[in-house]
Amino acid sequence: MSQLGKIFLGIALVGALAAIAFGYLDITAYDAQTVQLKQTQDDVAAQTQKTKKVQAEADAAKAAQAKAESDFADQSKKLDDLNSQLADAQTQETTLKTAVQTATDTATKAQAELTRIAGVLKNEAPEEVMAKVDKLTQQVAADNAEQKILEDQLQAAAKQVSDLKIDINNIGKPSRMPPGISGKVTFVNTTWNFVVLNVGLSNGVIPNGELVVYRGRDFLGKVKVTSAEDNTAVADIIPGSKADIQVGDDVLN
Repeated sequence: MSQLGKIFLGIALVGALAAIAFGYLDITAYDAQTVQLKQTQDDVAAQTQKTKKVQAEADAAKAAQAKAESDFADQSKKLDDLNSQLADAQTQETTLKTAVQTATDTATKAQAELTRIAGVLKNEAPEEVMAKVDKLTQQVAADNAEQKILEDQLQAAAKQVSDLKIDINNIGKPSRMPPGISGKVTFVNTTWNFVVLNVGLSNGVIPNGELVVYRGRDFLGKVKVTSAEDNTAVADIIPGSKADIQVGDDVLN
């Protein structure tokens, strides 16, 4: 081989080696880019999943907020309705009180007039006196009957006012007492058959809730809450109690 041929051969070998080196570098760079691309795709997928989760949480929070707003609106409407009914009932109660007083005054005047006439008409014929007496007696009876009707209506109106006040006071409060309430009997009224307890609204006690009464391990009976304050409650003794409930007895649910 000539010297020139050797030179060309050397150049060819150098070129081939350079081509191999550049090819290796290209392959290495491609592999690195492939790894980087895969990592980027994984990051994008993870971010997409995170975005979906955040969106789902946001949707759930929005739905919960909408429900809370709807519940609040319902409670507000119910409270407005009860306040309106309470105002009507109080107006009716006031009107009936006036009517009862008027009927009472009328009956009193009729009775006084009957007494006066009976004394004044001593010289009149008995049948005339009796006719007037009978008429006034009927008037008094009618007035008394009207007074009784109005008193019954007044009592019903007063109860309606009381019930509405209880309903308004219970708006937004739980309808059941939570378990674990424990307290003591602090007062007993045997005449009206009720007790006072040292637990109240702050302990979870609510009107119409029932509590069991114990003394030691002995079951005594049950009581039903009629009204409750923050730390006290009044409860009726439910008929059928096995023993007399006393101050210091335990109550629980």
